[in-house]
Amino acid sequence: MLLERLSQKYGKIKRYWLLRINKRTARAVPFKKEQKSVSNIDVGIITGALLFYTTSCFDTLTNIMYARRRSMIKYPLYVTLDTNIFDANKLDFSQDSTLGLLVNHVKAGKIKIVLSNIVLKEVEKHIIKASDGVCSSFRGLRKELINGVSDKFLEEIGVKTNLLMLNKEEYRTKSLEMWKKFLEKLNPEILNLSLVDLDGIVSDYFAINPPFESSEKKRKEFPDAFIANQIRKRFGEDEVIAIISDDKGFKKACGYSENHIFYQSLGELYNAINRQEREYKGIVRIINSLIDGYISEIEEEIKNEDCVEVHGLSCDSDGIESGYDYSDTEVVSIRDISSRVKSIDEITDEIVWATLLCTASIDVVCSYEDYDNAVWDSETRAYYCLETRKNLEKHLARFGIRIELNRKENNLKMVPFKVILNSDTIHDCFKIDEYDEMDIINQDRDLYGMCSLDKYEDYLNEELIDSSFMNDIVEKFEKINDLYQEYDDIACIYDKFLSVIRDTEKSNSIKQLILGMKDVEGFPFPSDVNNITFDEKKEIDLWADQSYERLYKLSEQQRLPDNFKYGDTIEIHNRMEIYQFNIGEFSGVVEAGDQEDIDLSIEDRDGNIISKGYVTLTVGYMDFDEDGGAGAGIEDDVEYYYENILNTLENIAELIEQDIKREEVITDKIEKIFKK
Repeated sequence: MLLERLSQKYGKIKRYWLLRINKRTARAVPFKKEQKSVSNIDVGIITGALLFYTTSCFDTLTNIMYARRRSMIKYPLYVTLDTNIFDANKLDFSQDSTLGLLVNHVKAGKIKIVLSNIVLKEVEKHIIKASDGVCSSFRGLRKELINGVSDKFLEEIGVKTNLLMLNKEEYRTKSLEMWKKFLEKLNPEILNLSLVDLDGIVSDYFAINPPFESSEKKRKEFPDAFIANQIRKRFGEDEVIAIISDDKGFKKACGYSENHIFYQSLGELYNAINRQEREYKGIVRIINSLIDGYISEIEEEIKNEDCVEVHGLSCDSDGIESGYDYSDTEVVSIRDISSRVKSIDEITDEIVWATLLCTASIDVVCSYEDYDNAVWDSETRAYYCLETRKNLEKHLARFGIRIELNRKENNLKMVPFKVILNSDTIHDCFKIDEYDEMDIINQDRDLYGMCSLDKYEDYLNEELIDSSFMNDIVEKFEKINDLYQEYDDIACIYDKFLSVIRDTEKSNSIKQLILGMKDVEGFPFPSDVNNITFDEKKEIDLWADQSYERLYKLSEQQRLPDNFKYGDTIEIHNRMEIYQFNIGEFSGVVEAGDQEDIDLSIEDRDGNIISKGYVTLTVGYMDFDEDGGAGAGIEDDVEYYYENILNTLENIAELIEQDIKREEVITDKIEKIFKK
């Protein structure tokens, strides 16, 4: 490794750690016990080499340095928030909001909030801007209404336009009062400007150090530089501080100090805190088992016009706007909804708050006024021949849903959510013509009970859901999922084994453990149990740690899905092998009488196909006689050929069972020694 090569040239670094990162425990194991000081120049050379060695100058190194601290949080944890976190949560300070949960963690004694006075001022400025925006929107709505009809008309039907004339000063005061009450609940420590090193910031500015790398917006980075300086001065290099920010430049400005833990969102922080709870994994399993029963509820919510926002206009890097200014949108299709637990935000005896990360294919019909092809009359100041046109947009949406798990009743409750469709989510757009020849063809097909030629993708997916192919494959998936769960208990025993091996005060227990492992194949048994050398102990530690890592990763393996669709690729892990189950994609273009084969395959790690199958789609057609009556034809049909695929999945399950039995022989020995 790089650190080993550097240490040979520059000597052992004082308390130098070789990090071995683990998804669950993120252990950092000392590479050498010897301590020897090195010069500042040598440390600088080594640090520079490390920075060069990382593929991502900041993110990769930061993740490695702080993975261990993240997994071993000590309470109370100091937490500071960047302004962008308040903005990302839309200044929602209500009790059960993402920001509101901060108060619960403060009351529980798990965190202490520290805020820069600059952040306070920035948030206050954004609150005022948001409040003014609300007032302006209501005033704009009033203006739009009275442009179309008279005040008297609106009064007659019960619309009081004077209620839309909101007083900006009044609502500014109300908004800031809400912010003040929230701060009182947080009871934050405020960092003032006395902590700022102005000379250092000016030096960073001229040296183009973070956060001043971008010459285009140097002036705007001064607040970040002040805040980062306050954090470094207040917490030094010893006190741990969690920094919540989605700004990479700000993170760099805070520095690479080991006592800084970075999170991109509050959800990430909450999840890190709750991962330490004994019941965390069980709660995640419960939520995952319940989610499927709420897919239809998610679909119904998306159909609600208040749920989906379509942003047809977008700007490029030069600020040039393009796209469509839509006046109306309608969700016409929702498919392939999937969700998983992104974070566990709060755990109580009765309620668990969590955030789901969801994806869905959503088709929307969007209407816009075609001003480009309309005629402008300068005298009447109005457009003539203005037509409303429509686009069909296809989106792959990603969105979050906050849920509440009632632990007693074992059910979920969803908080209303928003789905944003824009240039980042769109993958296709079609103009919808008023007259389409294909409509006539499809009407005839519908009349005789055949699928429309543009609906075969939906037809295939509907047939797939209830097919024996889906049921048989999912049955094998469930068997493999159940086997993955067994790895968890085995991994825990190896973890316990590691704890004893690394405990220098349990020499007798270590000796008994090692004696019991004598007949285990592959175990690095020492030459003299009564006098185990440092290198021999290191080999034993490595053997146990590698075994634990492999087994834990298998136990944490993402569950195989309970359904799939065309175009999916599903990974299946078995011991040291990774397989891919590939379901081919439908071409999407068919004509009456066509027959299309969709390939199925299972590949090994090297891409070798070890099993094949296919799905055959027959596109129905109908001939007509001279009098226009229905003649000969064939029906729509889907056939599945997957016996080899099924046999291969069964073989994979059997190999996993064999692996579990081998490991259980070893862990049974370890368990017996522990009992003694």
